[in-house]
Amino acid sequence: MKALSRDTHIQAEEILIRLLREAPVYKHIEIVSSLIKTTRRLSWQGIQERFPLETPRARASRFLSLLYPDLPGADRIHKNMPSEWSD
Repeated sequence: MKALSRDTHIQAEEILIRLLREAPVYKHIEIVSSLIKTTRRLSWQGIQERFPLETPRARASRFLSLLYPDLPGADRIHKNMPSEWSD
């Protein structure tokens, strides 16, 4: 097997892959869920850092647009955001 990562020893990768293959379905779901949460958290942090002068509502709107770019009715979500996010 060819190494997938330059900074991880091939034997360590083989063990990790074997453990993942042997893991029950619920564990796979937990891993995917964790990845999604981390991605969303990092995306939110990035928006806050890049647009510090925008209102909380504008940043939240930007975040929703990032998460759901093709969501029909996204404008309704933006209009019905919590009042503490108002401009």
